[in-house]
Amino acid sequence: MIFGQYKLKILKISKGGFAEELGLLPGDDIKSINGRLIKDNIDFQFWGNDDLIEMVVQRGNDEYLYEIEDGIEGDFGAEFDQMKYKCCGNKCIFCFVDQNPKELRSSLYFKDEDYRLSFLYGNYVTLTNTSKQNLKRIAEQRLSPLYISVHAINVDVRKKMLGLKGDDHLLEKIKFLYENRIEMHAQIVLCPGINDGPILNETINTLSEFYPYVKTVAVVPVGLTKHRKDLFQIKPVDKKLALNIIEWSDKLSQKFYGEFGSNFIYIADEFYLMSGQKLPDAQRYEDFAQIENGVGLTREFLGEFHNDRKSFPKKVKPQKWTVVTGEMASTFFSSEIIPELNKIEGLDVQLKVIKNEFYGGGVTVSGLLVGQDIASQCENNDLGDVLILPPNCLNYNRLFLDDWDIDKLHDKLDVLIRQPQVGFLELLENI
Repeated sequence: MIFGQYKLKILKISKGGFAEELGLLPGDDIKSINGRLIKDNIDFQFWGNDDLIEMVVQRGNDEYLYEIEDGIEGDFGAEFDQMKYKCCGNKCIFCFVDQNPKELRSSLYFKDEDYRLSFLYGNYVTLTNTSKQNLKRIAEQRLSPLYISVHAINVDVRKKMLGLKGDDHLLEKIKFLYENRIEMHAQIVLCPGINDGPILNETINTLSEFYPYVKTVAVVPVGLTKHRKDLFQIKPVDKKLALNIIEWSDKLSQKFYGEFGSNFIYIADEFYLMSGQKLPDAQRYEDFAQIENGVGLTREFLGEFHNDRKSFPKKVKPQKWTVVTGEMASTFFSSEIIPELNKIEGLDVQLKVIKNEFYGGGVTVSGLLVGQDIASQCENNDLGDVLILPPNCLNYNRLFLDDWDIDKLHDKLDVLIRQPQVGFLELLENI
């Protein structure tokens, strides 16, 4: 008998799938494979790849042993219970969750800090709660790449920024991952006067010692909302600092390119947009490894738009669109996107720039726009036939951050609402 608290519960069985052929049932618990306790579906997928497996399944008070030749390949035909994620015990001075207003849905107050989410979805983790046992599992199961929030290598500065009482031995953990050839992508949230200047240079230079397994480092500006009551006072990144960071990153990336054949250091689009500087060419971002962090996202969007433009129709039936965006993206939308769309005969496109009243004027990205701000600022406007939302302002449940959904926004504005996921060509093809 296998003892331990770990097991993986089956919620559903697909008809005609391999799990059904084995005779498994909803409610069964997969306890072990080849004597190894199964904690989650990552364990299941990894240990289930052996050529011959012995799988122990618990059903009620009984246990059953299944012997499977050739391992478990492809879709197992079962839906498992969701993993129980580790939460963050840090008290980061810049944490965006702490800057949420009250009375939002509970999930917006959950601070995840789980290396498995980093591997599966690219979530950033500080590694503060990652134990030696966790590190060994990462190495053994090749959970790569990982995305790591570093912020500062200097121990005192890192303790201050993350609200730690002692040294969390980050460099030892990075060294272990480096020695086990786990690919890492690092993030630095830039807080003026705290981790910039010499501290920033020290952080970058130290991380570069672990190249190529620390493959990229992204620098992003701290995000500050109007709901920072009783929180650590942080200065926002201003235009002057943004210009300095652009110049600094250009010089440093050239140095690293000469050494590594890679730019290594990348900065968020906000630095260019807030300072009015031209975005780098696509080649600057290489394989866009930090795009989910807002690094190169604008360049990729513009590249895809201009590529799609070759397939735009010359003429459509008369139609008026209102395109919604945040303040940060308004400049390139008004100069590059809207004029090109208006070249199409029959199409009349206007831009509606939404100020983020919900989080405050310091938050200007489109991904943090909320339903109530869009409604209040678009109400009593001639919106035309279609209101077009940014692709990143709704979650997978189609909810804004303030719990509004598209139906509620439609009822308020009485206009057809669309949220294209792959660009404007998708809309044009469906007129």
